[in-house]
Amino acid sequence: MRKASPAGPTIVVIDDDAGIRDSIKDLLALEDWNCVVAETGQDGLDLIKSLNPQLVVTDVQLPDMSGYQVCQSLKRSTASKNVPVIMITGRFTEPDDKVQGFESGADEFFSKPFDPILFMARLKSILRGTAPQAA
Repeated sequence: MRKASPAGPTIVVIDDDAGIRDSIKDLLALEDWNCVVAETGQDGLDLIKSLNPQLVVTDVQLPDMSGYQVCQSLKRSTASKNVPVIMITGRFTEPDDKVQGFESGADEFFSKPFDPILFMARLKSILRGTAPQAA
């Protein structure tokens, strides 16, 4: 696990697919953002509790719980209810899947494979809306 540095936001990525985790981590590194990864929903929730990240990216299908459950858990907690969540899925996406994602509290929903330029543009947009103001 890499410690957060003040250079950029900390983003937790939860996905059981190592290739996806590595791809997202590489994208975030291009912006000098801190990326911490987890393979399961529970590991991701534990990281979020300890790191207080600025954003969470979670897969819908995880080995121990769904990404919807991860998102709902975050939104129920006063400590993490304002953390933006981006959901990603590799399965064929029906409109109901996206609706369920948004209803569980997600801020954005992407189907794999996703366009990395659009993905990063959306992350930047979301982070601009949550960045703390300088004193």
